[in-house]
Amino acid sequence: MQDWQIEQYTIHSRSSRYLKRVTETKELIKEALKFMKNPYVAFSCGKDSSVLAHLVLQQRDMPLRFLSSGETRIVHNIDDIIGWFKDRGATVEEILVDRVFSEEWKNATWTEQRKAGRHDMELLNVGNWDGIFMGLRIEESPNRKRSLLMLQTEGLPPFCYRYKETNKKRGNIIRCCPLARWTTDDIGAYLITNGIPFLRQYHNHGMESRTTARLTGDAVRQYVLSDIKRDNPEGWRKLVKRFPEFSYFV
Repeated sequence: MQDWQIEQYTIHSRSSRYLKRVTETKELIKEALKFMKNPYVAFSCGKDSSVLAHLVLQQRDMPLRFLSSGETRIVHNIDDIIGWFKDRGATVEEILVDRVFSEEWKNATWTEQRKAGRHDMELLNVGNWDGIFMGLRIEESPNRKRSLLMLQTEGLPPFCYRYKETNKKRGNIIRCCPLARWTTDDIGAYLITNGIPFLRQYHNHGMESRTTARLTGDAVRQYVLSDIKRDNPEGWRKLVKRFPEFSYFV
């Protein structure tokens, strides 16, 4: 990240609109917690979930539940972020589903293992949870905007939705998305001013870039493989040995 970008976020952090947004978000989280006894934060080590975790943990201790894969630590420097939160007393519960380097999946193609993981996110809900804090934002995509604006439950704080009891995966759980109206500038300002570390990808490509804990199709088609080859040569060699076809993308 360039110095001028850091300065831009620092200036933004002093604006009345940003300060008001942070205050309102803290109040929203406080109100949402009144309806939850056993919530968790859906954590990805990305910029949005890091901001969310920092805000939520100021109100109540709860686990940061993180779904990782065999290639996650090759793709991202997640231990920098996890370590920062752990050093401050946070509990990070990592759920590892390795279809890349595990013995059971050693012969699976990249496409096969990727398709098999489409519903793995539901593993985060295993347990007696009654609330999920998620870092979804309206600005991210039309689908996110539609979901955040339509799925709100009367009687709950804004951007909170109670899943119906008939929902087999999230029945009666409350989803709360306090960052719904935050912009990328807001996210950057919060990270910079609170000294929260962020993934190498944001340093390389700016806060506007999107990250995932796995090598998705979009990630492979864009710049992620080139970044791995440059920033993590050892990891790159391991990845190409497992999926030789990746060498053709760089």
